Amino acid sequence: MMIKLLTRLAALTPVFAVSVAAAQQQTDRPLSYDFAYASLAVTELDSGGLEGGGSFTVAPNFHVFAAYQDWELNDNVDRSILQVGAGYHWDIANNLDLVVALAFADSELDTPGPGKIDDDGLILSAGLRGWLTNAVELSGMISLDDSLGSDSDTVLELGGDYHLNSQFSLGGRVRIDEDETTLFVGGRFHFGRTNQR
Repeated sequence: MMIKLLTRLAALTPVFAVSVAAAQQQTDRPLSYDFAYASLAVTELDSGGLEGGGSFTVAPNFHVFAAYQDWELNDNVDRSILQVGAGYHWDIANNLDLVVALAFADSELDTPGPGKIDDDGLILSAGLRGWLTNAVELSGMISLDDSLGSDSDTVLELGGDYHLNSQFSLGGRVRIDEDETTLFVGGRFHFGRTNQR
């Protein structure tokens, strides 16, 4: 499964190459790391839930973040994750960032009977964010999550956002891990100065 996820991430390379080439012509503004967001979660098992969170820049290229996710995998299984962490980004091109982040996460998996799992651990993430056009942002992240159980779970997230203006964007992302696929659809409110057009 790890090889499959890495292969999918590698397939993003041409997409981001096109993103950089197009964005070089369209915009030279940096990406925002100051925002709050909320999303609906839809799983492949026709259940769902909610997520919310935010990010705040505390120093050049350095941000802190928090997020809470709670969604149903089916009628009998519920998963929730609370994350608090920090990240750093490098401007590897005018309109493309390499982002790494480390979060402490408290995870719960509620199942019928004695099957409840309540554990915590770390989530290490790395990926790319970039402009496709002046209004369209793409992202791809891969994470190692050891917050639920003893084994690390490899997670791939692919996303896109359309920026309506300098404050609001709408979009979504697909979260693919070793057990399930979840679609998140929602919006972000940008309050940082770096997202101004």
